[in-house]
Amino acid sequence: MSWPRDWSIRVKSIMLAGGYLLALSAVYGAFTVYLSRREMAEARDRFQQTARIVAAEFDAAVASGAERVETVTRLPGLAYGLQSIEEARGDGYIPPWTTLHYLFFKSPVFTGGVFLLDQVGKVLWTEPPGLSWLGRNFADLPPMRDIYRTRRSLISGVLNGDGLSPAPHVVIAVPIQDDSGALHGLLAGVIDLTGSAFSDPLEAVSASNGRFVEVVDQDGVVLAGTNAARLFRRADPFPASAEAPMLASVALRRAPWRVVAGQPPSLALAPVWQLQRALWGIGIGLLLLAGAVAVPLLNGFVSAIRHLTDAAETVARGDLSQPVVVSKRHDEIATLGRAFEQMRVELGRSRRSLEERLEERERLIGLLVRANEDLHTAQARLIEAERLAAIGELSAAVAHGIRNPVAGIKAAAQLARLDMAAEHPLHESIRDIIDEANKLEARIKTLLDFSRPFEPHLAPCRLEQVVGDALASLRSQLLASGVEAVVDLPPALPDIELDYAQIEQVFLALLSNAIEAMPGGGRITIAGRVAADSRQLHIEVRDSGPGIQPEQLPRIFTLFFTTKSSGTGFGLAVVKKIVEHHGGTIEVDSVLGRGTCFILTLPIDDVSRG
Repeated sequence: MSWPRDWSIRVKSIMLAGGYLLALSAVYGAFTVYLSRREMAEARDRFQQTARIVAAEFDAAVASGAERVETVTRLPGLAYGLQSIEEARGDGYIPPWTTLHYLFFKSPVFTGGVFLLDQVGKVLWTEPPGLSWLGRNFADLPPMRDIYRTRRSLISGVLNGDGLSPAPHVVIAVPIQDDSGALHGLLAGVIDLTGSAFSDPLEAVSASNGRFVEVVDQDGVVLAGTNAARLFRRADPFPASAEAPMLASVALRRAPWRVVAGQPPSLALAPVWQLQRALWGIGIGLLLLAGAVAVPLLNGFVSAIRHLTDAAETVARGDLSQPVVVSKRHDEIATLGRAFEQMRVELGRSRRSLEERLEERERLIGLLVRANEDLHTAQARLIEAERLAAIGELSAAVAHGIRNPVAGIKAAAQLARLDMAAEHPLHESIRDIIDEANKLEARIKTLLDFSRPFEPHLAPCRLEQVVGDALASLRSQLLASGVEAVVDLPPALPDIELDYAQIEQVFLALLSNAIEAMPGGGRITIAGRVAADSRQLHIEVRDSGPGIQPEQLPRIFTLFFTTKSSGTGFGLAVVKKIVEHHGGTIEVDSVLGRGTCFILTLPIDDVSRG
């Protein structure tokens, strides 16, 4: 494991303790998750087992009733004897020794009664005898209507208010058919859901700690359950404010119902949370005990190391006057301190000897360096002076030789345009001659300006004022090209000694080049700041243009070098000359596709710094 170099031993120790705490938290968290998942899995298994047991008991009860009904409907001749039953006495009475009475007498399932319907839905017989259903027509009741339509056996969901029973109930009904499949009637039994006989299987189910078991019909209504408040209502999810319980569900085989068992997770996982709190208490207690033992030892160790570190830093700074003392210790750190002190003494002796020799060498080297620098400076100035003098003489000769003929051409063209009608076909050509003569005069002026001495007339100036005047002169070009100029010159910049006109010429040249490089629009940023030594002022002129080719950058300030078809190659050469005559420097940085930045460095005089 690698530590950051600027971390102290104390910080590393704290980080180790924090790492231990995080590891402890991770282990405890993982253990808690494991226990929670195991407990939830076991709880679901318990709920599933409970649901299976309850489902089996309800299946047995439903199967018992369904088998009773199906047994009667399969009696030989029942389909053909319904008419005889109807004609017997007309009151639904059948002798008690008949098969019907025998099968349904004191039925433990159909606590709500049993009835027999003919093929049109009229009640022919009831058990017990004489129920109020006798003679009524139930063909329109939903369960009976479905059987008459589908001719299939049916076990209904929760029914209420249908005339069969005032209490919630379910119906088990089977169609009576002959050998040809013709429907002659049906036999049905009613199970009273409020009776204890139906809910007996739930009495052995524990409802403590929020556990519950519910029997839900095919419509989602609770038939039976351990929570009386939810009986005969839709088994919708628990209220939003309540905790969503863990559930297990088992479907009945003989009825389209299901048994749901569950418990809220907070109650099911309560033992896990108690164990977790106990583990956290033990872990935090151990951490505090370890801290109480380790902190004093760590503080003593860190203090000794800190003392040695301070002494090492003092020696590293070159101060060998402070002795290294580690008191009240007799271990390896004390041995290290004594060795370090001996090394400090020996270093002091060697240092004094070396310093004496180095001082003598440095004096000789300094003399050689200064002499070499003076020689190179003088040589460079001589070469530059000779080159500029030659260029100046040539420029002046060429300019004087061209100026007068150009002036004559311009005057003749102007006179010709005055004598020529505006609609004359040569009028535009004459105007082009005058415009080109003006351009040539401007280039001759630039050539003459370069040949003159660049001795600046220095005076205190505000840089933001110079930049503002240059931008004002170029405002029309900026607007025409869609270029935005951003000035970032802090008001705290000092006044500097410079030639106002010449520095304005520098900014005009740099800004003009930037505008020409961005004909489709862009941004120019002029920013300034004082150098860290407070002796120089750095100014950046940055554009968002296409940039300059890397092979052209070394020649960008060379006289007569230009990348523009209409350029003269004087602009940046004049800029460099002006800046250097002010005692400054100019550099260029350009990236293709991202723009160009010119960096000017001008000296700040002592008065401005003060």
